[in-house]
Amino acid sequence: MILSMAHAPVDDPDASFIFGAWSNIVVGERPVGLIDCYLSRGDDILQMISIWDNLENHDRAMEMTKNHPTFGFFEACGLDPSHTVQQVIGRLVGA
Repeated sequence: MILSMAHAPVDDPDASFIFGAWSNIVVGERPVGLIDCYLSRGDDILQMISIWDNLENHDRAMEMTKNHPTFGFFEACGLDPSHTVQQVIGRLVGA
């Protein structure tokens, strides 16, 4: 599994355009290999965390930026995120 994390500072993390952009992600077409996608906020930072089945599917979505939920979301919000990709090497699932 691959963990894709992007974050950007935002002046107003409660702004309605953020939730509008998120709702577009929620109802939009999912790229192949996307398992989960989370949006979080804290201390004027928006963060999107995506879980992918493998690096190949993540990279394929990256080649088609409009199909990668992270970049479509941040672009719609007018934000330029920092982005990192990491391989998941352990997992603990809650009961």
